Amino acid sequence: AFCAEIKIMSFNTMCDFCTGKEYDSFSKRRPTIKKIIETHSADLISLQEVRSGSQVKEFFKDKPNYELYFTENFLFSYADPALAINTNRFEVISKGSHWLGPNNGNLSFGWKVALPRQAIWLRLKDKESNKEFIFSGSHFDNRVENMIGSAKFINKFTKDSQVPVIFAADTNSTPDFKGYHILKGEEFYNSYDLVQSKRKIARSEHKDLCYFRKGDSFPDCRVDHIL
Repeated sequence: AFCAEIKIMSFNTMCDFCTGKEYDSFSKRRPTIKKIIETHSADLISLQEVRSGSQVKEFFKDKPNYELYFTENFLFSYADPALAINTNRFEVISKGSHWLGPNNGNLSFGWKVALPRQAIWLRLKDKESNKEFIFSGSHFDNRVENMIGSAKFINKFTKDSQVPVIFAADTNSTPDFKGYHILKGEEFYNSYDLVQSKRKIARSEHKDLCYFRKGDSFPDCRVDHIL
């Protein structure tokens, strides 16, 4: 048996074109996003709501130990979600992606028409233990039909996997939502539930950590999960 700690981050950076009086512009948020990534130095990072590959590369500029993965080809760059891997710790064995919708993983606009959503995955080998596992990330759409469809898709993907799976994502699903229970099923443990002493939230009121319909108090309003 071998046990080793892995530090994992799931981080919705908020879109660069989002504007409003209650939060800073992306130009002001950019250095803070980079600082958060640098401060925590996670081994595995799942980013959401990054618009392009160039933004991901900027966040990890001067961090050569990270390898970055997102959808990019000669037609477009699509970095929601994106994965960053500490290559000092992990070796990438294989990779893949699926569009979340009824088209068997091919390009789709969801079960109900919305922005296209993806799940991306990497099969990794831990250089410390030689154990292999899959690290996957996503950003579920907030339409209920698409959240439930995405939850079913990821749950099946996990059931079919021959190695353990770590899934880090903004699921738009609180722990009391039907879609969350479909996603978690019997396949996953939520890392938050496994922590013996819950983390203290510094310099934030509970109401500042919740958003729209997701609830009024933390941790009940959590939609970002590491499973």
